[in-house]
This record gives sequence, structure tokens and C-alpha cells, in this order.
Amino acid sequence: MKTVLSALLLVTSLVAVPTASGAASLMDWGRHVAEAGNGRPGSTACMECHRLDGGGMPSIGAPRIAGQPEQYIAREIREVKAGKRYGPVMAGVVQNLSPRDIRAVALYYSHAKSPKLPDVGPPDPVLVAEGEHIATRGLWKKNIPACVQCHGPNGYGVPPLFPFIAGQNRTYLLRQLMAYAFLKRQDDPQGLMRGIARRLTMTQRKAVAEYFSSLKPPVRDVP
Repeated sequence: MKTVLSALLLVTSLVAVPTASGAASLMDWGRHVAEAGNGRPGSTACMECHRLDGGGMPSIGAPRIAGQPEQYIAREIREVKAGKRYGPVMAGVVQNLSPRDIRAVALYYSHAKSPKLPDVGPPDPVLVAEGEHIATRGLWKKNIPACVQCHGPNGYGVPPLFPFIAGQNRTYLLRQLMAYAFLKRQDDPQGLMRGIARRLTMTQRKAVAEYFSSLKPPVRDVP
């Protein structure tokens, strides 16, 4: 009798926890990796920085990834893993992710929904106004196009190529502009973002980050 009960308990425990192979759907496995890691040595749960709902953590500059295009999330993870995208924290986290782990996490977070989290401190209205001008009109004397030409109206993105940046936290946005400006991040097609970021002044970079962080993120019904 004890043997039968032990066997039943073992089967129940195996069913309760998703595994990387077979039974669990890709979505279930993605949630599991996000919540608890993939079980390999050194594995880190995505939610430690990005939260389970994908809202990110403005206090540390961890980006909002809920609702980003699935292909974009997967591509950025692979770029960090390959050393093409600058991300000193993420570089260590993603090294033990398998191709299936990456697909699963990207699928899960692309369907996640999260309210906009408060940024660190209130927006600066002067910077917001300057950032709006750059974002919507560009600075053509400096050969800088409007941000919305690639990132879409209101910064809602153009899936799957261009991510949304509306509602993203300002620390993350500024950090990425700085990484492009100083060539630490070089994953942009034809060096487009590197050229733009270098031509912006420090104040203008802050203004763009301030403006987009002041907006609401898009709400998408992902199929």
C-alpha cells in the first residue's frame, strides 16, 4: 500500500510542475521559466527583474516586456546571449537558456498584461515637451528623424521589427540611448540607432526618455 501511495504522490508531483520536454505546453513552460527558472545550475527566474506580469522594475531600470512582440523578445534574448547586445546583467542570466526556453519565455511575455508601473519620481514637464518635439518631429538640422517614424504613432511600436517604447521606464530608455551612443550596443540594423543617439545631446537623450516614459503603454489583444 505504501508503495502504491508513494508512486501516486510521485506522479502527482511530476504533473504539477511543468517540464522542458513533452507534457507542458510552450506557454506553460514559459511561465515556469519566468517564475522559477529552467532548473539548470545558475538558473534565474525572469520575474526577479521583469516581474511575472512583465511590468519590469523602474527602480533598477529593468524594462517592461509585457506585450512586446514575441519575435522581438526572442531576438533580443538571443542577441544578448551572442554578445551582440550590451546587457551585463542579462548576459549572465540568459547563457543557460535553451532555444526552446527562449521561445517559451518570449511567447509567455508577449501575452502578458501588466498595468503601467510608476516611474522613479514625477516626469519633468520641460523635458517631456522637448522630448515630444524630437519624438514627433525630429531634429532635421542634425539629421535626426522623428522617433515615431520607426517606433510607430505614440511609440506603440511596429511589430515584429520595432518594439513599443511608450510607457517604458525612463532609466531603461536612457540607458539604451547611452549604450547606442557609446557603441556598447551594436545590434541595430545599419547602425541607425547608433547614429541617432550619437547626434543627440545628453539633455536631448534625457528628454526623449522622459517623454516616452510619460506615455501609457499599448494594450494589445495578442492572439
